Amino acid sequence: MKLYEALDLKQRAVAALVGGGGKTSIMYRLAEEIPASCRVLVTTTTKIFAPDRIGYPCFYTNEEGYKDEFLIKALQSGKRPVLASVRIKENNKLDGVKPQTLAALFKAGQVDFMLVEADGSKGRPLKGHLEYEPVIPEITTRLIIVIGADVLGRPLDSEYVHRPEIVAELTGQEMGTVVKPDTIARLIKHPGGILRTSPAAAENIAIINKIDCLGSLDEAYETARLLKKGSGISKVILCSMRSENPVADIIE
Repeated sequence: MKLYEALDLKQRAVAALVGGGGKTSIMYRLAEEIPASCRVLVTTTTKIFAPDRIGYPCFYTNEEGYKDEFLIKALQSGKRPVLASVRIKENNKLDGVKPQTLAALFKAGQVDFMLVEADGSKGRPLKGHLEYEPVIPEITTRLIIVIGADVLGRPLDSEYVHRPEIVAELTGQEMGTVVKPDTIARLIKHPGGILRTSPAAAENIAIINKIDCLGSLDEAYETARLLKKGSGISKVILCSMRSENPVADIIE
């Protein structure tokens, strides 16, 4: 199954991706899967690498001469424009757009699907969040919480977890001990965890990505079961971006 189908995206949707590593790959996979007849905007409220693929022209809100009409023309032409505030030449990254700017574009009716990378994790499969993170637009209709399955069975340390000390604090687990399904569930379901920032109108969906890294899917299914239990998460999707049809299962 395609990811677009599993997320059941309807017309006029804003999907914000947060959590661990794999968000950018998921975002571009969605941009490719959504029908060509739809106007799709790829953007960020944090920092992402500039796209290295054809059909994703970049626009910068802080650049001299920028006008919304240029972006709208690209959207109408069937391209998948990427909107950022500026390009950071030193590391080839795109800096984030203010949520208010994204809200104005969406409310103007110029975009059918807005895909927003709203969090950074330095490529780690799991993340502990500071108070001001993530930066989720209030217009979000799908909050997609990404978890890298490759963290399961790994130590709770900075090699596999972004800000492991926060994860340790929220889960009550000691640094250096093994990350298990219960670790992930306790982190995400904690009152001080990522769901605290979810807009009231958003549907919360978890994606356990990189399941191809696991010898068995038992722990992935156990993680999904624990996440679903009393958390406000509507469904958990097991997937691998390496597959032509990335979705292996949906737990609802």
